[in-house]
Amino acid sequence: MDSLFSQPVPPLAYMFQLKDGVDAETIARALEVTFVKHGMQAEVMADEIRENASASVMINNLLQGFMGLGLLVGIAALGVVAARSVVERRKQIGVLRALGFQKSMVQFSFLLESSFVALLGIGLGVALGAGLSVQIIGAMKEYFASITYQVPWINIMAVVIIAYGASLLTTYLPARQAAKIYPAEALRFE
Repeated sequence: MDSLFSQPVPPLAYMFQLKDGVDAETIARALEVTFVKHGMQAEVMADEIRENASASVMINNLLQGFMGLGLLVGIAALGVVAARSVVERRKQIGVLRALGFQKSMVQFSFLLESSFVALLGIGLGVALGAGLSVQIIGAMKEYFASITYQVPWINIMAVVIIAYGASLLTTYLPARQAAKIYPAEALRFE
C-alpha cells in the first residue's frame, strides 16, 4: 500500500492469537482501555464467527420451514385429489363391485394409486434435492476448499417415511369411502 500512495498507510486492523486458557473477552476489553486515545475497538473473532453462523442457520431454518410447509400442502392436495376421485369415479367403482371386486380390493386399488403418486413425488423431490445440493457444494468449493459433501441419510429417510405415511393417512378415508359404495347404488348415480 505504501508504494501506491505518497505517504505510508498505517495498518487499520490487527489480529492477536492468544494462548490456551486466556480469556479473549478480558484481553479485548483491556486493549480497548489501553488504546482508548486511538479509538481502538477490539472484537473477539469467535463471537463474530458465531454471530455470522447463527444468521446462516436462521436462514436455513426458514428455508426448511417453507419446504416443510410445501410438503404439507402437497400431502393435503393428494388427499383432496383422492376424495374427488372417489366422487368422480363412483360409477366405475360400482361396475368393479358388480363384477365381483371385494371392498378390500377397491380400497387397496385407491391406496395403490395414491401410493404411486406419493412415491413418485417423494422420489422426484429427493432426486432434485440431491442434485441441487451437489451443485451448491461444488460452487462453494471455489471459496472453501476443505468443504465436503455428506448426504444426511437418516434425515432423508425420516422425511420420506413421514411424508409417505402422511400421504397414506390422507388417502385412507377416501379409499375407505370408495370401498363402502354399493354396486346398485353407484350404477344409479348420475
